[in-house]
Amino acid sequence: MRPPEVVPAWYMAAPSRALKPGRTLRFQLGDLPLVLFRGRNDHVVHALPAHCRHQGVDLAHGAVVGDCLRCPLHHWEYRDACVRIANAARVPAAFQRAHYKVMERYGMIFVHPGVEPTELPTFTPPDEELAFLSGAQVDLDCPWYVPLANAFDMTHLRTVHHRELLTAPEMTFPRPMTFVVRYATSVIGSSWHDRAMRALSSNHIEVMITCTASMLLVESSAGRTRSYLMVSLRPRPNGGVSILPLYAVPKRRSGLHHAHVRAARALFNAFLRRDVSPLSGIRFPEPYVDPHDATIDAAYRHLCRLPAYQSEE
Repeated sequence: MRPPEVVPAWYMAAPSRALKPGRTLRFQLGDLPLVLFRGRNDHVVHALPAHCRHQGVDLAHGAVVGDCLRCPLHHWEYRDACVRIANAARVPAAFQRAHYKVMERYGMIFVHPGVEPTELPTFTPPDEELAFLSGAQVDLDCPWYVPLANAFDMTHLRTVHHRELLTAPEMTFPRPMTFVVRYATSVIGSSWHDRAMRALSSNHIEVMITCTASMLLVESSAGRTRSYLMVSLRPRPNGGVSILPLYAVPKRRSGLHHAHVRAARALFNAFLRRDVSPLSGIRFPEPYVDPHDATIDAAYRHLCRLPAYQSEE
């Protein structure tokens, strides 16, 4: 068994600031090419299949006219689906079907393949209590589910990240598409970020990782310091994965959260950088079973049971 390439769940597409009113943005989700655009008047973001239903023109070359995207060749117009065909009295029902939902939150654009979206993953604190900072995209030559399963690899937590488990991982499955693990660790490494984490945490770090389909949420408590990470894993058409992170920390009246969220980004990036080289080129054997680590084994089984997105195009 393998996890499906595309899951009917939310994916982070880009920071909201990357898509100005009246502009378009290409977004690839596995073998599904999409185009995003933001209306000139209402500033609402829409997501569409990337090619016009008429002759397959790439809509990324179209023009945003008002709050519609106009095909550059024959001037068909789209919002969530086709709404106008030039010189035609009406749009056929087959062309009126929407394929994707869009939401903006945390300063990011999220896209959901399918018109009946699942609930968007959220952090434990309310949005208004957090300061957010988007990160740079990282591309890896491995299937999307490999770095996701890797987040639940308790053996590599010690060998690569130099963390020692203080408590046994606690696994729960609160919803059909969601898997959660909680544990506490100490720091046994000697790098600058290991020393920083040891000083911040009094060498006791509590971690909760929530996997909702292709999205990871990491909430960590290092002493009195709390930080949050959301990672979206987007499959690429060549079998690789694009990883897009979002960082968050609690707001402070002093305004120091602006520096805190950048420090959290630096520490998270240093932690995650240790995985980039080892994961590049990895291919899980088939069937993949890990008798030595119950946590990653359970996580991978969960991913294999996820439903696959069925395109209606």
